[in-house]
Amino acid sequence: MENFDSLKDYHLEANIYLIETEFGGRSTAVHDGYRGQFFWQINYVDSTDWDASYIFKGGQVSPGECAECKILLSPNLLELSKGRFPKGQQFGIREGSKIVGVGTIVACKVENA
Repeated sequence: MENFDSLKDYHLEANIYLIETEFGGRSTAVHDGYRGQFFWQINYVDSTDWDASYIFKGGQVSPGECAECKILLSPNLLELSKGRFPKGQQFGIREGSKIVGVGTIVACKVENA
């Protein structure tokens, strides 16, 4: 698996924050390849969970920490979004119905963005 610095083929760059355990977040760190659901609103329709894979600067992030990451999105989300991932847009990271993190898009490499 590629690390943050070597990964060149990705869709989004983001800054994320993992919610602290005492506030309902995870109890353990997440590592490169983490598959938390990308909770995103498309076309002003109710938000939906989408498959995504996260690669973190430094290889991991613990609850209560912020990190830079690169995100690989599912083909379904790429198709439905039509590349609309504006810089500054916020998203959630979920595990089932539990929000474990939040993020802000800082760059988009998706065509038609």
